Amino acid sequence: MAIGVIWNPPIDAQTYDAVRERVFQAGIEKGLKFHAAGAAGGGWRVVEIWESREALERFKSEDLARAFNEVSGAQGEPPEPETVFEVHYQGP
Repeated sequence: MAIGVIWNPPIDAQTYDAVRERVFQAGIEKGLKFHAAGAAGGGWRVVEIWESREALERFKSEDLARAFNEVSGAQGEPPEPETVFEVHYQGP
C-alpha cells in the first residue's frame, strides 16, 4: 500500500539541497514516487509518496541517516516524518 509522508525538518535550503543531492536517486530506486519541498514555518516542508512503509524505512536507515550525518557533521539525529498516512488516491 502506498503511503504519504510529510516532513518538517528544522533545516535551511542549503542543508536540504546538500542532503537531497546525496539521497534522491537512492530514494527513487527504493520506492519514492513523488517528492516536493519548500520553505515553510521557519523550516522546510517535504511531501512525498512512497510505494510502501517498508520502502520508506529502508531508505531512512540505509541512505537518509548517513547523508544527514555527513551534512550535519553528526550533529543530531536525522529527521523523522511528522505524518505518515495510507494513500487512498494518487493522481495528477
